[in-house]
Amino acid sequence: MYRRPETLEEIMKIDSLKKVSILGGGTDLVPLIKTGVKDCGSLIDITHIPEFRQIRKTENGWFIGASVTLSSLSENPDIGVLYPALAKAAAKTASPQIRSIGTIGGNILQDRRCMYFNQSAYWRSSLPLCYKTGGTICHQAPASPVCRAIYYSDTAPALCVYHAKALYYKGNLSKSLPVSDFIRQHTVLNGTAEPEDILLEGFLLPFPEQNMKSDFEKISIRNSIDFPVVNFAGSFIPGTQKACLYAGAVAPFPVRLEKTEKALVSPHPDLNSLTATAVEEIRSLSLLIKEPGISPRIKRESFQNIRYLFQDLL
Repeated sequence: MYRRPETLEEIMKIDSLKKVSILGGGTDLVPLIKTGVKDCGSLIDITHIPEFRQIRKTENGWFIGASVTLSSLSENPDIGVLYPALAKAAAKTASPQIRSIGTIGGNILQDRRCMYFNQSAYWRSSLPLCYKTGGTICHQAPASPVCRAIYYSDTAPALCVYHAKALYYKGNLSKSLPVSDFIRQHTVLNGTAEPEDILLEGFLLPFPEQNMKSDFEKISIRNSIDFPVVNFAGSFIPGTQKACLYAGAVAPFPVRLEKTEKALVSPHPDLNSLTATAVEEIRSLSLLIKEPGISPRIKRESFQNIRYLFQDLL
């Protein structure tokens, strides 16, 4: 069944969001449904709810609705000036065609991916059920007690370095979480067969502090379409102890580089030593798996490209 509510009140009348799939742009969900990877149940299209399509200034920062397309986000002049890492991340996601349809909410709530899971139902029928399909094994790491599928969002690290909050509904209650916690909550549940029962309204980004520098870098096999091999986002206020660094596409969730942050805010940060510290930290935090088109060894070598992020932050 397909439903397209025009107001938030209409969605609130739905008995349980566990029984439905939320449809934004559909660029992640629809292919998974067509290949039999996901059973959608009923589809609820939220793209016609006005509140979810807004980018607006509030007294506490800038609100970005969950149904805002990645193209709209990357081309918004205010976002480009105030939150350049987020605008750049949105601009580097997928292809122009996908960005014109895909939404920021969908990019954050995307499925974690794995070469054993992202196959047709027929292909997967030859293997025991994995954690994401209700089983008790991860085919990537059979000894792992949890799913090890990778989370490839480009916009997630950027939202994290701006300390954004995710605004969402659970039942009829309005809730908020730091976006890093919200993503972690999503990725943990996404490693199981349990459906989500939340409705993402959008994100609130606090106003950037004076003199803040921020940037985003993405390394991928091709310049368009591809998921990241690795991505990096950072924010830094020179002359202060304030820095935030994240790496994505190296684990089931974005990883924060706290050791490297301390090196960045030291009195005289050096580009070479910063890069070495970051590479070592990413390697220690990464949980790599087999991926199509790239080996774990080559992926580890790509971590050194965080150097380009530091060149812009220093």
